[in-house]
Amino acid sequence: MATATVDALLAAVSVEIEAFAICQIGEGVRLIVPPIEMIIVHYVLEGTLHVTIGDDESLEAGPGTMLIVPPERSQHLATSSNALMNKGAFEVCTPVREGILVIDATDGKGEPTLRIACGAVLPNPLGSFGPLKTLARPVVEGLSGYPVVSASFAALLEEIKAPKEGSRALMSALMKACLVVLLRQHLEASRTAGTAPAVFQDTRLSRAIGAILNFPAAPHSLASLSKEAGMSRSAFAHEFRAAVDHTPMEFVARVRLDLAYRLLETTALGVEGIAAAVGFSSRSHFSHLFRERYGTDPSTFRRSENCDRRAIPLARRIRHR
Repeated sequence: MATATVDALLAAVSVEIEAFAICQIGEGVRLIVPPIEMIIVHYVLEGTLHVTIGDDESLEAGPGTMLIVPPERSQHLATSSNALMNKGAFEVCTPVREGILVIDATDGKGEPTLRIACGAVLPNPLGSFGPLKTLARPVVEGLSGYPVVSASFAALLEEIKAPKEGSRALMSALMKACLVVLLRQHLEASRTAGTAPAVFQDTRLSRAIGAILNFPAAPHSLASLSKEAGMSRSAFAHEFRAAVDHTPMEFVARVRLDLAYRLLETTALGVEGIAAAVGFSSRSHFSHLFRERYGTDPSTFRRSENCDRRAIPLARRIRHR
């Protein structure tokens, strides 16, 4: 794939740290994290992480390993595959300060066997997850050989100890740097194995996805996107659905709605203005799609406590399944 295309997709990684936690797990303890709507990033500081994601996907990760868990996936984190003592993440979660948490699953017995830095990330108010939005499976890579990653997490931990003005912006920038390294390493490894995600492997799809992510409010259509990809409409629609698990226009709508969600939270723009800003020509159509995706209309959402997410502890927003 042309380097410029990969660079465009990786440049579209635009995230904001919603919460950052130091997670400590003792021998024999299994920490249960219910599904949440955010991407979760784990970085193993000490010990070996045994994680089960969803019903049956099990991974093992040593120190210096970074792992992305897609939204809406349950997780079981432990020091071994035969841990027997279950602890719910929200039960052992202690807020230290705004957006900073300590999760202590040691059962009060000695030093933790496993320490993980965990970040819950959202698209930033004016951006998106970029290529992270297209990842349907967890991504795990050993990054101990990348000084920029270890240095970034060391800096993140220092910001947690002594936050200053601009800490959140700096932490988000550091997290983006780590995610770009992870995705680049994952792309290189998956190319060698012949398993590279189609959005990176197929330059035609990546051009179209890059256009959506970088210009969500543009008047996208199946015709314009297939032209961007240099494919027939039918072939493009088929390949896009196979790679992303959404039709092209479904994906456009999801990107626009995610951006609108964040604008409703973080700006004073009116609903009609936000609808236009993210690419919807009709407020009623925007409201209908927003209600379908989030279960409430934009005006009600803005008036609800959901609009002040930072005032709500992360544990209260974990959805039990």
